[in-house]
Amino acid sequence: MSENIQAIYVRNSENREKPKPHTVYRIEIHAAVRSWSIWKRFSEFEKFHSQLIAQFPKHPPPNSLPPKHWFTSTYGNPDKIEERRRGLDAYLRGIMSSRDDRWRQTDVWREFLSIPTGRPLDASSMYTSESWLDEFREMQTSAREVRSLINKRETHIARNEISASHNCTMQAKKLLTVLSSRLSDLDSGLTGLAHGSSGESLMTEGELRRRQDLLSGLKDERDTLARLASAARSDVMMPSDAKPAKAGDRRALLKSTADPQARDPGNTNGQPAIVSNRVFGNARRQQGRETEQTRGVDNEGLLKLQQQMMDDQDSQVEQFSSILNRQRQVGYAIGQELENQNQLLEELDSDLDRTQVKLKFANKKLNKIK
Repeated sequence: MSENIQAIYVRNSENREKPKPHTVYRIEIHAAVRSWSIWKRFSEFEKFHSQLIAQFPKHPPPNSLPPKHWFTSTYGNPDKIEERRRGLDAYLRGIMSSRDDRWRQTDVWREFLSIPTGRPLDASSMYTSESWLDEFREMQTSAREVRSLINKRETHIARNEISASHNCTMQAKKLLTVLSSRLSDLDSGLTGLAHGSSGESLMTEGELRRRQDLLSGLKDERDTLARLASAARSDVMMPSDAKPAKAGDRRALLKSTADPQARDPGNTNGQPAIVSNRVFGNARRQQGRETEQTRGVDNEGLLKLQQQMMDDQDSQVEQFSSILNRQRQVGYAIGQELENQNQLLEELDSDLDRTQVKLKFANKKLNKIK
C-alpha cells in the first residue's frame, strides 16, 4: 500500500551547471505521516506526461504542461522559469485534485513522485546518484538553519529574553531530530548505490569515498549542533571555571555565621565566646529595624526564617518555569495550527483560481451563444 498523498507543490527552482546547464524544479510531496521533496527537469515532466498519454489516450490529464520555448532558452531567464514553475505546479495539482484518480493509480505516478510503498524498499532504489546529492544539499541547508537558531538563542540569552531563547532551542532540536532521521536514510541510500541490488556498484570507488567523507562531515556537524542545542542556559551564562554553590555549602556557611566561637578566632580554649548584645547611644538607633516576622526570634530562628524565604523563592522560580513551558507548548500548537490553516488557504486559493478560469470559459461560451 502506497502513501496517502495529501498535497503537492512546485515552489522552487534551481539552475545547475552539470552535466550541462539546465534548470530543475523542486516538488514538495506532503503525505499523511511524512513529507519529502524531489528535483525534476522539464524533460522529465514531458516524459511523465507522454507516459500518461500512452496509458490513457482518450483521457489526458486535467491540465496541460506549460509550453516549450523553441526560439529562446528558458535557462537564465527568471521570468520564464517562474512562468514554467507555475505551470508545472498547476499541472501536478490538477492531477492531484481531480475526482478521476486513474492517473494517480498508475506506477508511472508513483515512480515519478518517488512514493514509497508499504513493503520495505531496497536501499539502492531509494536514491539515484543525483537525488542523493540533492538530499545531501538539503540537509546541509537544514544544518545551517540549526546553527542560525543556536546563534539567535545566544543573542536572546544575552538580552535576557528567556521565552525567545527557549523557542529557538526547541526549534533547533526539532530540526536536529529530522536531520538525524534523514542522515540515516542517506547512509543506507549510499550503501545501496555502492553495491546495488544485484551486487554491481553504481559509482566509482573514488566517488564513493568522496560521498562518504561528505556524509561523515555532516554527521560530525550534526553531533556538534546537538551538543550546542542541549547546553543549558546556566552553562551559557556562567563562565566555565565558575561552579554553582551546593545547598550543603550554603547551609554550612549560614551555620558558621551563627556560631559564636567562629566569630572569635582568638578563642582557643573551646569555651563559647561571650557576646554582648547591649548597645548604647547612637549605636542603638543604628540597629536594623525589627519586623513582625523577626520580632521575638533568636539567631537560629532568623536563620531558619531566611532559609524558608529562600526555599519559597526557589519554589516560585520552579512554578514560573512550568508556566513558561506550558506557554511554549501552547505556542507550538498555535504555530502548527497556523501552518495547517496556511496550507488550507493555499489550496483554497488554487481552487478559486481554477474556478475563475472555468467561469471565464463559461462566459466566453455564453457570449458565443448570444
